[in-house]
Amino acid sequence: MKTEEKRDSKLFSRDYVLIMTAVMGTSFVIYFFFSTMSLFSDTLTGGAAYAGYLSLAYSVTALVVRPLSGIISDKYGRVRMIVIGAALCTVSSLLYSFTTGLVLLLMIRVLNGIGMGINHTCAGAAVPDIVPKEKLAQGIGIFGLTMTLAQAIGPLIAIAIVADGELSNFRTLFYVATAFCGISFISGCFIKYEREAKRKRTAIPEPQSPDGQETTDANRGALSVQAPEIGEAKAFFGIELQILSLFFVTMLVFFSMSGILTFLTLFAKTRGFQLEYVGLFFLVNSGGTLLSRLLFGRLVDRRGGDIVIIPGIIVVAACMLLVPLAPSLTFLVCIALPYGIAIGIITPAINSAVFKRCSPKRRGSASASFLMAVDIGISLGTPIMGLIVDYVGINWVYWLSAAVAAAAFLIYLLRASDKSYARRNRVGDG
Repeated sequence: MKTEEKRDSKLFSRDYVLIMTAVMGTSFVIYFFFSTMSLFSDTLTGGAAYAGYLSLAYSVTALVVRPLSGIISDKYGRVRMIVIGAALCTVSSLLYSFTTGLVLLLMIRVLNGIGMGINHTCAGAAVPDIVPKEKLAQGIGIFGLTMTLAQAIGPLIAIAIVADGELSNFRTLFYVATAFCGISFISGCFIKYEREAKRKRTAIPEPQSPDGQETTDANRGALSVQAPEIGEAKAFFGIELQILSLFFVTMLVFFSMSGILTFLTLFAKTRGFQLEYVGLFFLVNSGGTLLSRLLFGRLVDRRGGDIVIIPGIIVVAACMLLVPLAPSLTFLVCIALPYGIAIGIITPAINSAVFKRCSPKRRGSASASFLMAVDIGISLGTPIMGLIVDYVGINWVYWLSAAVAAAAFLIYLLRASDKSYARRNRVGDG
C-alpha cells in the first residue's frame, strides 16, 4: 500500500514526461515559424505583407479548434487527440517544403493551426489527469517550461538554419520541423494512462450488494470505486461559467503582455537604444519565467493561488509603468527579470485554479478555455496597441497595458480569487 501511495504521488511519472515530450516538439515548431514565416513569405511571393494573412489564418484556426478539441477529448479521450494533433503538425511541416504559392501556403498554415490547437489543448488537459492533486500547480508550471524553452531557443535555431533566406535553407528548416513534430507524434503514441485506466475499469467485477445479489442503479454508486456523480456546472460551448472570471483575468493579463511582445523593439528604436541588444530583454524575461515556474508551483499547491497571483499582477502593472521611464537599455533589461518572474507565477497558478474549479469531466474544455483566453488577449492586444502607437504615441501602449493589468487585478480580487470563490460557494450563488 505504501509503495502504491508513493507511486501515485510521484510528479515525474512516465506518462508525464511523455506528455511533455509530445508537446515539446510542436512548441519548438511554433517559434520556428513565427520567427521566419515573414521572411519565407517574402522569399516565396516577393511581398512580406502576406505574412500578416498567414499569421491571422494560423491564429484564428487554432482559436476555433481549441474549444472543439477540448469537448471531443472530454468525450473520447485525450491521448488519441494529442497524437492526431501531432500527426497533423508533422504532415503540415513537411508540406511547407512543397509550397509554390500563397494560396497553398495559407491552406497549409490552416492545417498547421488545426494540429497545434488540438495537440496543445489536449496535452494541457492530460496533465491534471495524471499529476497528483496536491502537486497540480507545480506540475502545470513545469509542463509550461516546454513553451518557455521553445520561445527562448526556437527562433535561434530557425534563424540559424534559414541564414540568408534561400529557399533551399527553408526546406531544411521544414525537414527539421517535421522531425521535431515526428518526435511529438511518437511520444504521444506511448502515453498509456488512459489505456491502463480502461483496463482497470474492465477488470473490476460488478459490485455486489451485501446479500450477494447484483446491485441496482440506485445503490451501485455507493459500492463503486468511482466517485458518485455530483452534477455538472452550467457551461457555454464547454466553458463553465464558474471559471469565467479567471478567463477574463487571463485575457487581460495577456492583452497587457502584447505591448511587450510586439512593440518593445520599436520602443527601443524610438529611444535610440542599440537594437542588436534588445534580445537581451527577452532572454532575461525567459530566464525569470523559467525560474518562477521551478520555484513557486509548490507554494501555490500549499497555500493557494492568491499568494502569488495578486502580487504577480501588481508587478506586471508596475513594470508596464516603468517601461516608458527607461533611460537606457540596461534599465529595460532590469525590468525584464521581475516581469518574467511575475508572468511565470501568474500563468500556471491561474491555469491550476481553472482545473480545480471545473468539473473533472470537462478538463479538456477547461484547458481550451485557458488557452483561448491567452490567444484572444494577444490577438486583440496587438492591433489595438498598433493603433495607439500610430495615433497617440508608443508610451501610451505601456500606460494602457498598466491600466489593463490593473483591471485584471480588480476582477481577480473581487471575483476570481480563492477567497471570493469560496465565499460565493458558501452562500450558494456559484
